[in-house]
Amino acid sequence: MELIRIRTRPPRSADAAAISAIDAEGLATGNASFRHIPHDWDSFSASFLTGRGLALVAQDNSAIAGWAGISPGSAKEVYRGVGEVSIYVSAKHQGKGVGGQLLEALIQRAEQAGYWTLFAQIFPENGASLKLHAAFGFQVLGTRKRLGKMGYGPFKGKWRDVIMVERRSEIVF
Repeated sequence: MELIRIRTRPPRSADAAAISAIDAEGLATGNASFRHIPHDWDSFSASFLTGRGLALVAQDNSAIAGWAGISPGSAKEVYRGVGEVSIYVSAKHQGKGVGGQLLEALIQRAEQAGYWTLFAQIFPENGASLKLHAAFGFQVLGTRKRLGKMGYGPFKGKWRDVIMVERRSEIVF
């Protein structure tokens, strides 16, 4: 496996096309999200750059190799430090350590921003994502059975389970 070093930084509107393309690649697998429409800049910003949201892109030289974001887990103030993680790596960059570097940077930024709990909901078929999250201290809380019915792709019309994983910060209480 060829590992590459990336640089992480906050996303800019100029990254919109790359973010959307990477998102579309993930959605096409049917194992990334219940969403079927890739993010454009407006939906990406609304999900990850407003309020308590947080996002990073991974840059390999001049190319965007992936993106990760945290959206607030709830609008309730008591949960202000709980966020849901999304992470997408371009097909070209998968298996090269980009996801790990991106998730590590996102966790650091999240803790600096006061997040004490991060969670993700992952389809059981997405073994790479489950393995990545486990490597960074996310623990399986359980499986949410038949959480939603797919409206597109290879699983269209099928009810899908998701595995909920969670990571608690050891420095933010």
